[in-house]
Amino acid sequence: EEARVGIAQVERLNGVVDELLQRARRTPTASMSAISLDSVIAALQREFQPAFADARRSVLVSGERGLWVVITRSSLSQILSTLFENALRHGSGTVEVRARRSGPSVVVEVSDRGEGVDPAIAPKVFDRSVSTGGTGLGLGLARDLADAAGGRLELRSARPAVFALFLSAGEPPATGQHP
Repeated sequence: EEARVGIAQVERLNGVVDELLQRARRTPTASMSAISLDSVIAALQREFQPAFADARRSVLVSGERGLWVVITRSSLSQILSTLFENALRHGSGTVEVRARRSGPSVVVEVSDRGEGVDPAIAPKVFDRSVSTGGTGLGLGLARDLADAAGGRLELRSARPAVFALFLSAGEPPATGQHP
């Protein structure tokens, strides 16, 4: 089970690294299309379930279903994975993932019931090298990926920690196509 989770994480990171290398070489990145938010969240729930179970914690998904967002699948997976990992590592209690439409955007909020983000680092939590025990790259990379998709990632609340991802709403592809 741990090997399966590790392989899924490596495959996701491999896709993100490929996209970043393409950007660095100034070649076109994988075209952004409408991605099912539900399918990405469900895949991450399956991937992280063993780790949350070991920690005697869970992930609760609520809000609107059937939402589509404009971003690459690997970027969306990496952004949300970073938020799941941080909630697992630094938070406590149930991790809540709430999705909703807000005008032309979709907002995904990820929160937990822990002590939140230390006020000393909250203003610079997305800066590279800001960390409380990790590499200091995760949230900075996640914000860069959101920005590259025309969205944004922000810390809505430090205590309790609530991160919000804003992306353009998309439409499902024509019948028979699956992005």
